[in-house]
Amino acid sequence: MHRRVRTLLATCGAAATALLGLLPAAPTAHAQANGVALTPPMGWSSWSFIRKNPTESNIEAQALAMKSSGLVGHGFSYVNVDDFWYLNPANTVDSYGRWATDSSRFPNGMGALGSYIHNQGEKFGMYLTPGIPVAAYNQNTPIQGTAFHARDIVSNTSSYETNYNFGNGSMYYIDYAKNPAAAQAYLNSWADQLASYGVDYLKIDGVGDWDVADIQHWSQALNQSGRPIHLELSNSLDVNNGATWQQYANGWRIDGDVECYCGSGSYPLTSWSSVASRFTDAPKWTRFAGPGGWNDLDSLEVGNGSNDGLTLDERRTQLTLWAVEGAPLLLGTDLTHLDPTDLSLLTNDQVIAVDQAGIPARPVDQVSQQQVWTAANPDGSYTVALFNLGSGAASVTAHFADLGFGGAADIHDVWTNTDLGSSANSFSATLAAHASRLLQITPAAGATFATMRYNLVNAATGQYLDVSGASTGSSAPLVTAAANGAADQQWQLAAAGNGVYRIADVNSGMIANVPGGSSIQGTQLIQYPDDHAANSQWTFTANGSGSYSVTSRQTGQVLDVSGTAVVQQPAAGTATQQWKLVPVPVPGAQYRLVNGATGGRIDVNNDSTSDGARILQWQDNGAADQRWSFVQQSGGAYTIVNANSGKVLNIPGPTTIQGTQLIQYHDDGNSNSRWTLVDAGPNQVQFRSVYDGQLIDLNNSGLSDGTSVLQWPADGGSNQSWTLLAPE
Repeated sequence: MHRRVRTLLATCGAAATALLGLLPAAPTAHAQANGVALTPPMGWSSWSFIRKNPTESNIEAQALAMKSSGLVGHGFSYVNVDDFWYLNPANTVDSYGRWATDSSRFPNGMGALGSYIHNQGEKFGMYLTPGIPVAAYNQNTPIQGTAFHARDIVSNTSSYETNYNFGNGSMYYIDYAKNPAAAQAYLNSWADQLASYGVDYLKIDGVGDWDVADIQHWSQALNQSGRPIHLELSNSLDVNNGATWQQYANGWRIDGDVECYCGSGSYPLTSWSSVASRFTDAPKWTRFAGPGGWNDLDSLEVGNGSNDGLTLDERRTQLTLWAVEGAPLLLGTDLTHLDPTDLSLLTNDQVIAVDQAGIPARPVDQVSQQQVWTAANPDGSYTVALFNLGSGAASVTAHFADLGFGGAADIHDVWTNTDLGSSANSFSATLAAHASRLLQITPAAGATFATMRYNLVNAATGQYLDVSGASTGSSAPLVTAAANGAADQQWQLAAAGNGVYRIADVNSGMIANVPGGSSIQGTQLIQYPDDHAANSQWTFTANGSGSYSVTSRQTGQVLDVSGTAVVQQPAAGTATQQWKLVPVPVPGAQYRLVNGATGGRIDVNNDSTSDGARILQWQDNGAADQRWSFVQQSGGAYTIVNANSGKVLNIPGPTTIQGTQLIQYHDDGNSNSRWTLVDAGPNQVQFRSVYDGQLIDLNNSGLSDGTSVLQWPADGGSNQSWTLLAPE
């Protein structure tokens, strides 16, 4: 199977830009800082339709069609030439050891093609794979502008880098340790040549974990070229190296090809099963996406009607998923024969605005085939997608508590640009098989936050974040004080998108705020009504020892203490600038315990009320056996009590054997039914056994009903983290 990455970059068109007011802008760039990909790229790539036969004429025809169809006016801008534009690097290279353009396909050269594309008001993308051509080594070609040669940067001629076009015998690995200056100079010469062609986007395909050094040096090479060039990586990247790809690239393919390769030619372009796999894989990557770097779900196969390989509902669902994930909108279709209905989908500016806001959504519950995906926005609204992944019509319900608030909300249908009125506590829709809805849900006045409660404890003083005098008034100063158990020392973290939170006081309902957005060091914080401004939005950065620095999105300064006053100061790494999140379960509240990897609920097998009944994961069904309360015991431990049976979570035996499935059992007072709550990140906790120190774990992050809930030593997996989700 030919595998490659395609991703188009684009600025948002004028119409979509105007509609970005629907959703607030994403936070400041956090990925590769080269000034590109501040929003998800948009455009077209040659692989899905043209595949192995890119030519100057057919690429120019697609570029012209992208403009004449009106797509450019809606933000689509990149025209990317994928594989098969070059001669076999096993035997042919240019004078400096780089790939040689196939002049039978591109008689005027890549620079001329770049000029044509730019003249359409578009941007130009090209394709490479890692390494150095075998022909360059055999000919020992010079490295441009240096006294070095190809053999100075190759140590192993018995293994080969991936190349899909000419097979895995055409590119050697570059040894960056053998002669670092020569290796970097070689990539610099490549990057300089690409810049001379007017390249705006480079896809490097066949990237694996073994190519980290290549990507680091390619990033450096592109950055020294003097031209902003988007660096895209392909394909099926390893999520365990997500932070590395994020640091050095602007996009990364999270999956294999979306094409189905199931016809005699290019058509059909894809299939529902190829699209549906993204629903499982995308959530693992959500934390890495943001301005400067995006999770690439592969080509968007919408444009050619039934030749897309999808029903109309499935086409809308693909575009909805890509949009709510802030994924690149890189078309793989034939732009010279656009289907009018598909074109209307692609030019829906409100949907484009959701994508360009760049706030990736997460599924509430992946165990169910009827899924709700949600992303909190800085303006206090929520982007919500309803998906029916099942094979028949079904109802899909967004419970507002799952989103993070309780009460009523206004509902806006994004696809139809229609206000649907107000709804209390939830919104439901009946969807056909593989169909979807895309909504903006805005809490009404009086809505409350439904997230976990915390004490914020200063690491240096042990004092608690507090409101002076337990005031419920606007502008009351924030202070620290000794623990007193009062509600004004309890806080909720309400998401505002891309790892940003509002810090809401339980007593007053107001938000920790930098008054007036002042940048003056030492300014004391206040509580203030939620006005959705950046001076009341905060990021939590873990320091690796159980506490966080808490940074203002507006001023970049961190929460500190001066005497008893809570102030902002430039980050200095001092203990007074570190804060611990201490979970505070509400006595008597019945929580759903939601797994951090899957969204599945901790459930008692068959709703049993018997001792010894197995504990497992089940999709959200609202039943009493999925509700649990926390009863405090000595030493800060809790029993976790089932609302249906009155029995508690228990390690049977007891045993220290890892992998033992938990049961419910009457409270016999023993430590195998005692648990401590350990912070695992904003709105996430771990449950640690007092008996043996192991954590409550979801077996292998299974996505099925009935997956075992068991004990396992701490391993850092998201399947060991849980959310305490308050009832509606």
